[in-house]
Amino acid sequence: MGLQDELNALKAQSMKRIPKPTADIMANAMEELHHANILDHSKRKGDVAPDFELPDAQGKIISLKTLLSKGPVIINFYRGSW
Repeated sequence: MGLQDELNALKAQSMKRIPKPTADIMANAMEELHHANILDHSKRKGDVAPDFELPDAQGKIISLKTLLSKGPVIINFYRGSW
């Protein structure tokens, strides 16, 4: 099973647990993002990000530059509450 198959299976399992009203809100939000051509403005694998500082899980300020000095970095952006 490839990664996309695993992701699709995980999504299907998650959707079974999400109440329909919440799933509808999520679907509408995704549709709005699609119509806004969000992917045309999104970062892609390999894009260079500007340095920035944010608090980590313990509230300590850490910079992207510091993390990169230790090796590759994966950044995941969460949309927030639906």
